Amino acid sequence: MSKTIFWITITALLLSVSCTPQRQIVYFQDKHELGDAVSYSMPDYKVKPGDILHVRVMTLEEESYRIFNIDDFGRSTYGDGFRTNISVYIHGYTVNESGYIKMPVLGAVKVERMTISAITENIQEKVDKYLKDATVVVKMVNFNVTVLGEVRRPGNYYIYDNQLTVVDALGLAGDMTDFGKRKVNIVRRTPEGAKFASLDMTDRRSYSSEFFYLQSNDIIYVEPTLAKRLGFADFPFSVLFSAITTTILLLNYIN
Repeated sequence: MSKTIFWITITALLLSVSCTPQRQIVYFQDKHELGDAVSYSMPDYKVKPGDILHVRVMTLEEESYRIFNIDDFGRSTYGDGFRTNISVYIHGYTVNESGYIKMPVLGAVKVERMTISAITENIQEKVDKYLKDATVVVKMVNFNVTVLGEVRRPGNYYIYDNQLTVVDALGLAGDMTDFGKRKVNIVRRTPEGAKFASLDMTDRRSYSSEFFYLQSNDIIYVEPTLAKRLGFADFPFSVLFSAITTTILLLNYIN
């Protein structure tokens, strides 16, 4: 009988180490009685040197369009009716170290530390001095984040929305695995250096962190749990449990 208790104890210990408790998996738990509402601020992305902007001055006249836009494609599009991502990237405007982009006719335009809407208004005012009924369109084309560690699809992701959250990035990467710690590490590269932060995704207060909304070139890293580091993630527990069960039955039969 003592041998039976021994094997049951060993099995229970192995299962307890290999399994991740549910309280460590569930997102956004109300650990501090925050209620159904958590206040947060949605920051507007400020353009910085190295960013690439897609700027188009849309006009009714083909000649005016060609004068104010740098690409050689004019208004032409490809087979599916849209420009390719590569062409938009190549013919975009890179923000130089001084915080300017250089446009045809308009020359150098200050864009550093400005939001996309503010840049659009600024360029629109300059264009209105030359053209009537022209429309300025500004988009950011190099917003990307890198997701690494215990996620289902790690990699670098290009985003066409500068209001990206940590949750959105994890969703693009297929969510964390069961062996990923819910405390996410974030590395943010700035002109002053790298900033490091950790967000506890099981806590609703993570919504109010300044790192909850990502910036271009942010790195998200999900650490593995202890069970994964010890190799339990790939251990054949079903086979082991079956063997232990069979052993216990044989011992009871012999006794």
